[in-house]
Amino acid sequence: MKLDLKFIFILTLILVIGFWTGYFFNQKLNIELQKGTDFTPFFEAWHEIETKFYNFSEKDKEKMLYGAIQGLVDSLGDPYSDFLSPEETSQFKENLTGSYEGIGAEIGIRDNVLTIISPIKGTPAEAAGLLPGDKILEVNGESTKKMSLIQAVMKIRGRRGTMVNLKIKRGDQIFNKKIIRAKIDIPTLDLTILKNDIAYVQLYNFYEDAPSEFERVYQEILNKNIKKIILDLRNNPGGYLSAAVDIGNFFIEKGRIIVKEDLGEGKVKEIKSKGPGTLSSLKIVILINKGSASASEILAGALKENYPSNTKLIGERSFGKGTVQEFVPLKGGSSLKLTVAHWLLPSGKCIEGNGISPDIEILERKEDIEKGKDLQLERGIEELSKF
Repeated sequence: MKLDLKFIFILTLILVIGFWTGYFFNQKLNIELQKGTDFTPFFEAWHEIETKFYNFSEKDKEKMLYGAIQGLVDSLGDPYSDFLSPEETSQFKENLTGSYEGIGAEIGIRDNVLTIISPIKGTPAEAAGLLPGDKILEVNGESTKKMSLIQAVMKIRGRRGTMVNLKIKRGDQIFNKKIIRAKIDIPTLDLTILKNDIAYVQLYNFYEDAPSEFERVYQEILNKNIKKIILDLRNNPGGYLSAAVDIGNFFIEKGRIIVKEDLGEGKVKEIKSKGPGTLSSLKIVILINKGSASASEILAGALKENYPSNTKLIGERSFGKGTVQEFVPLKGGSSLKLTVAHWLLPSGKCIEGNGISPDIEILERKEDIEKGKDLQLERGIEELSKF
């Protein structure tokens, strides 16, 4: 009797293990097979490598898994979608908290070339003279042609006190910049009262602290009964959409559209102001340049389109970064950064590749900067005097 029970137990265990093994394996296939994709070649290839590749080890499995995911993302052909390893994920999150070690430049992809969006104020990148629109051809002698955006960021960053050598293309010029990395503390904003009646707000990013910092400034503007604002978004590379919307709420009346999301296949989502919109009656000048990107373009475009009669844009056409990335955590600490939509202005105009055009174009010239002249700011003050 004992033998029979033991036999039955073992048989049952084999059947249970076999069932669940088959179930989980089939689940992997069935999800995609239902969509018409046959994953059999993938699992066959994995099995052949695992069983036949010379000197295969368990450590190779993680490399294969990460490599496969990276291949999936690369096949999309989108420069802003990427796979991040656990280490890269940690560093990516660190970049949005306001402090990291590197050179202090926001970079992106423009025309399939690694490009400086903007140097951050008071950083080695700014001190080295890097400018918005500079192309990065090499990092420490390695070509950036086949680098993903995340890979390039990781190579440019590094411990404070160490050096990175960048080959830069600016117009027809090609030159090298050797830059010593430092601890980068990212400023959020500064407020200066000009001529006793103009609030000059320099907003450097749209990271986590931006809305709360702006609310503090907002209260000061109200307390001083100021009626004119210069919002300086030059070299502001953007950040969180939520930060742009939260700040937009102070300017734009409740119910008006701040931005639209083009989700593809004709689906468009409208994001509207929740108010209070107290600053909507003020006279506003917004300074933009080639380094104004993403959330900066959203806010500048929203204010201009909602209040064209009392808002003026001065400077240069903005960068044109209008894709929406969603951060997706994965098991084991890795993650995906996927483009899920495109930003549209309230009018429906797409920001991506187009940027925002100023009402008054004033180009930033090197000779003016070296002399400490800020022609864009001067023109902004002049325009506000006309209101």
